[in-house]
Amino acid sequence: MHKRLIIFVSTLFIVLLLAASFVSGMVIGGIVAEKPSPKTYTQPTQPNQPTQPKKLTDPADISLIQEVLAEIAHGYVEKVSTEKLINGAVDGMIKTLKDPYTRRLKKKDYGHFQEQTTGHFGGVGMELGLRKKQLTVVTPIKNTPADRAGIQAGDKIAKIDGESTKDMGIEKAVKLIRGPKGSKITLEFTRGKDKTFSKELTREEIKIPNVSGKLLNGNIAYIKAHGFNTDSSQDILDELNDLKAKGATSLILDLRNNPGGLLDEAVKVSSLFIKSGPIVKVKSRTGETDTFSASNGADDTIPLVILVNKGSASASEIVGGAIQDVGRGVLVGETTFGKGSVQTVIPLADDSALVMTTAKYLTPKNRSLNKRGIKPDVVVKLKKKDWHKMGTAKDVQLKKAKAIIRDLRAGKKIKEIKSESVKTKDSSSKKSKSKTKN
Repeated sequence: MHKRLIIFVSTLFIVLLLAASFVSGMVIGGIVAEKPSPKTYTQPTQPNQPTQPKKLTDPADISLIQEVLAEIAHGYVEKVSTEKLINGAVDGMIKTLKDPYTRRLKKKDYGHFQEQTTGHFGGVGMELGLRKKQLTVVTPIKNTPADRAGIQAGDKIAKIDGESTKDMGIEKAVKLIRGPKGSKITLEFTRGKDKTFSKELTREEIKIPNVSGKLLNGNIAYIKAHGFNTDSSQDILDELNDLKAKGATSLILDLRNNPGGLLDEAVKVSSLFIKSGPIVKVKSRTGETDTFSASNGADDTIPLVILVNKGSASASEIVGGAIQDVGRGVLVGETTFGKGSVQTVIPLADDSALVMTTAKYLTPKNRSLNKRGIKPDVVVKLKKKDWHKMGTAKDVQLKKAKAIIRDLRAGKKIKEIKSESVKTKDSSSKKSKSKTKN
């Protein structure tokens, strides 16, 4: 069966409402990642169809499991369901692998996973957060039921279909608010100190925003990519073309805290700026390597800087690694997460799925990023307490990116910029050692 490679982080509350948490102080375009745990997946194109089970070469391989199952089922002091025993055996096999990335997705979790990778779900279109322990609207998504109903950023949700949200976490709120397209939900809000009001909303299919962008001073396009789902490359291209029409002559692509998404989208995004050659290589345990190459039609002339940090993972690292290896642009920020293994999502007969590590991926220059990450060409640190400044005038990493864009437009070569960065670092290191000796 043909399989698509998917790179995704499942620990984020992107599952339905673009949940964001103000508690961690890290709000990323409506997605929160205190510490991303990226995963790279392959998934069949027909995710609801179970794959044909592989046959073991020796029936004796499973005879012991069958024997123990039968003994417990017939002789254990208390009655235990066969389903519970089988699930325990499956979980035990997975645990034996000692691989944090190999796991089983229960039926409901698998459904959530599929929503995340397509970027669509049934909901009302609000980005949510916790502000002072209160469920709060960060922002309504444009042209959604919440937006059309006049719900505003800062409105607090007091009740969901009559259930109080006091002490309710984001994940539970998300589960309550999402639902089938066309179904209704009643939300009670408070606005300011005194105003209380209710809204009955009809759920619609909500598309998760892939990108946001703006034109910075100096005709610099700034595009923030929040993830890599089915429409990301087209959305980035559309946003870039729109900003070019407004006068943009260079680009800063912000992949900070971008946890990943679909591999084919990572290849397509890279292909927007790289005309030809390998983007990423996927190597199986047999040593077989699949190379994913750039497609034609790239703009390989626009000055390009990519922002990365420790929250940039998987698909973000594929894009950053390709750009860095071919010398197409300059990476600015901090070392990325470092996730270089591939997991295959295998649908099972009970509508759950097995997520299993099956391969590794390498950059065009055969670099493995696993547990290493990508070291940017120009290192600029941004303290966690200042993450809320990302994309603003007080963002030190963005300031450096803009300065490098100006250098590129002035004719400075990428190699020169990288070389200057290394010299500056070496000089700072020598000064530090000198002070230590004195």
